[in-house]
Amino acid sequence: MKVILPKLKNQLLAMFILLFVGQAYAQTARKADVILMRDESKLEVYIQEVDDQVIKYKKPSDPDGALFSIKKSDVASIRYGNGEEETFEAALEVQSYYSPEKQAPARSAKQSQAPRKVATGPVKPSVQFAEDVRTSSPDHLRSMYSFYKSRSKTGMIMGIVGTTVGVVVAGIGTGIVASAIDANGYYKSYQDELRARRGAYMMLGGFAGAATFGTVGFIKAGKNGSKASRIRRELIRRGESLKISFRPSVNPFQRTAGLTLALNF
Repeated sequence: MKVILPKLKNQLLAMFILLFVGQAYAQTARKADVILMRDESKLEVYIQEVDDQVIKYKKPSDPDGALFSIKKSDVASIRYGNGEEETFEAALEVQSYYSPEKQAPARSAKQSQAPRKVATGPVKPSVQFAEDVRTSSPDHLRSMYSFYKSRSKTGMIMGIVGTTVGVVVAGIGTGIVASAIDANGYYKSYQDELRARRGAYMMLGGFAGAATFGTVGFIKAGKNGSKASRIRRELIRRGESLKISFRPSVNPFQRTAGLTLALNF
């Protein structure tokens, strides 16, 4: 049976387009929610939870990043991405609304009495992050550093594993297609033709998975690693010393034990 290359090529191309169009749609399907504060400023966010006291959200520029929260009493209304709107009655005024889940210690009385500047437009995520780093306490910076460092490692592992698995699956699919065709370019049997199609799907899926998960993982590793480096430089600028600790380590294969030196901010 002769290999029908144009037909197989069209099938592979259609499947490849569907994979990436579906992924792009999934990433952009959700619209940002808009929080209107009582001082008439606005925040574009992805709301995660609304309870009796606080509203928890993430930034659209970093949907997998840190979780932020604001007091519900400082919010006038919420316009959700699906068009629904929710309003809240006036309540007692709170000191601030833009604070991570792990908040820094309260500011001094002199700082809390200073008038707060109301944003006249959307704040760039990079500018807001730099401001958070500049104004946070050393303990809060260490917490942020650990968070972004961990996310960077997770992204790197995702990129490496995704790329490796995708390439292996694509290689297996290529081998299946090659084994189903004889030296003259014919399928050995109808079963071999079906097996070659499954191998072609594996080959396409492997390459698509390697490109998708590898790219996403390495991008996350780079973004979070850059933020961790920025926090590290700030700690060094402030003269914060390293914390030296010794951790016991055991190697069951060589039946040896020892101490590991760990340096942390």
